[in-house]
Amino acid sequence: MNSHVLYLALGTYRVRATREQVKELASSGSRVSLVVLDVPEWREALEELGRLDGVEVVRVAPDRKGTAWGSAKKLAAAGSGPFAKADTVVAGDAQALPVAWIAKRRRPGIALVLEPHGAGRVVEPSDLAVLTPWYPSPNNPYAGSFVQAATAAVAGNYDRVTVFHTEDWTGRAPAPLGDAIRVTVDRLRERGALGHVVDADEATVVRVPVPIIGRKDYAPWVEAQVKALRSALPGGRIEAPVVHAHTGIYGGVLAARLARPDARVVVTEHSSFLDRVFSQAPAAELYERVLERADAFVCVSSVLREQVVKRFPRYADKVGVVPNPVCLDRFTPGPRRSPELLRWLYLGRLVQPKGVKELLEAFALVAAEEPRATLTMVGHGPVEEELRARGAELGLGERFRILPPVAPEAVGALMHEYDLLVHASKRETFGMTVVEAIASGLPVLATRSGGPQETLAGIEALAGGLMDVSDDPRVIVDAYRELRDRAGGLDLPAALQVLEGRVGREAVGKQLVEVYGGALPPVPDPVEPVGGTAGGGARGSAGAAGPV
Repeated sequence: MNSHVLYLALGTYRVRATREQVKELASSGSRVSLVVLDVPEWREALEELGRLDGVEVVRVAPDRKGTAWGSAKKLAAAGSGPFAKADTVVAGDAQALPVAWIAKRRRPGIALVLEPHGAGRVVEPSDLAVLTPWYPSPNNPYAGSFVQAATAAVAGNYDRVTVFHTEDWTGRAPAPLGDAIRVTVDRLRERGALGHVVDADEATVVRVPVPIIGRKDYAPWVEAQVKALRSALPGGRIEAPVVHAHTGIYGGVLAARLARPDARVVVTEHSSFLDRVFSQAPAAELYERVLERADAFVCVSSVLREQVVKRFPRYADKVGVVPNPVCLDRFTPGPRRSPELLRWLYLGRLVQPKGVKELLEAFALVAAEEPRATLTMVGHGPVEEELRARGAELGLGERFRILPPVAPEAVGALMHEYDLLVHASKRETFGMTVVEAIASGLPVLATRSGGPQETLAGIEALAGGLMDVSDDPRVIVDAYRELRDRAGGLDLPAALQVLEGRVGREAVGKQLVEVYGGALPPVPDPVEPVGGTAGGGARGSAGAAGPV
């Protein structure tokens, strides 16, 4: 794109996308006028973007309600300034949509798009359609990496694969702005202007923004996704003989509503929030309709299958288990770890259901006896500052640190710097990080929280150890001590060999293709231990465990 682009970003939800897309536009030779809400969330991005050649930053002060709605409308109405010079306007977030529409109405010749690339491309029929609410995108390059991996695992079996990514655009908006956003979205849907088609290595990706203000209940939330995706489809339906939908309440509903009547519909459930879905009657009703329409329903672990079948037992025959695929060849074992296992790593969201507070308290108990022990948490989340404060209160100093998330391709190198992955989650639907650690030669200590004990069933003694879910930090400490005592007997290469046949890309891809072709997903049998027992014997420490 080599033009004068007016890029509007008047909320705070899509800072990352704006940053990356404006940099891309500037590097391609376009002049960019970036009109942005002047709030602290933008400070770091604007410091970088303001130094780029060809980029003019126009800061718009927020009003008393924290929006730029009034000020931006005045800019749009002005006879000079950034709105008068541009030939393309990018509405970069939900809050920018009404102002972008005003600009389009005042200057009909201006092009209005929601992303710099992909507007106007027709969505073509495909052999396999994938529906997902999560997929790597400019605003979140790490989201839905498991969906991307599953798509890549089967893509070689089909000539044409299309991923339909319904991406939430959310944020705060007072009533007048919220109403204006909804009206603008209706107009864009009528014109088929929401879908943007881009190319990825594994598929053609159709990103469909779904502006949502004040999301709370699942049923209206997914109805907005249905309307948005339908507007982006020629004829209003998905032209593919096989449709793979991810998550029942999102992709599953889209498939049930928009797939061809003769299409084979396969749904994969990953969600850790099914309790909330099932607690809302309209959402639970939608979920049952998905189960009725689906030809096969796949859960990524037995714990999820049990949850679905317990609520909807009449569909048990079509509900099975196929794990998330993990591209194990992206990882290398790295250096030999110290058998003392003193450098602890946690990798994931900093939220209490992940057991991060108990993990910090457990580490403090170990650190009191082991002056060389360290704990590094890599991630962001709502309890981040609380963890930092507690670490300082415990006097851990530089022995405890929190680092920002890393890109998926950097995970392996990160794991090479540590001796032990410790995950104390209360509940996991799969536990991909545990698998990635083993592929990186990093021993693991994880809770029996669902997915991990199924993934590690029979090989936990080779890969590390399992411990009970508990609010007591001493459970983690006891499990760590037991694991350290037998660290010399670990055999990560043997564990990895088993995982290749369980969750490797080729193994999972083969299962998915079989399900696409008409097979029902399998229900796993108990797995026998490989290479000995888990040792320890205490339920609070590492011990043998079968699948959930």
